[in-house]
Amino acid sequence: MILYSLQCAEGHTFDEWFSNSGEYDTRKTEGGLVCPECGGTDVTKAIMAPRVAASAPEPAAPTCMPGGCSRCVG
Repeated sequence: MILYSLQCAEGHTFDEWFSNSGEYDTRKTEGGLVCPECGGTDVTKAIMAPRVAASAPEPAAPTCMPGGCSRCVG
């Protein structure tokens, strides 16, 4: 499944799911893309920012036992 942000000629934006990129092309050609706000069929893909996964947090440093450990006590 692919989620596209779409925009009609009136500037309304909305998201719609497609099973693949070819489905968007087919529905666009057949006039099957309709703005839910105004009913317009002049719909195109809107500019989208890619979703980038956040980097994994660094693991927490282990805590020492009361009285220290071999790393803390020299």
